[in-house]
Amino acid sequence: MGDIVGISRRSYPSETDYDGDLPTVVVLVAGYNNDYACYIGHGTPEWVARHGDKLTFEQACQHFPGDQLKPEKYRL
Repeated sequence: MGDIVGISRRSYPSETDYDGDLPTVVVLVAGYNNDYACYIGHGTPEWVARHGDKLTFEQACQHFPGDQLKPEKYRL
């Protein structure tokens, strides 16, 4: 796993999570080849970086908008 360079936490309504204690965590991870990828899940940022579902470039841009993400550096 590379370094976590960005974290986005969002909470959404849930039928079973009445207290709102289960945020959706999205992490942007820098790779070893000067590239990066984005993962989503429920847990600590470190856990999500290791075990989360990988997002497409387009999905990652929804969590990290602006010039931060470059398609040519996004790891597929």
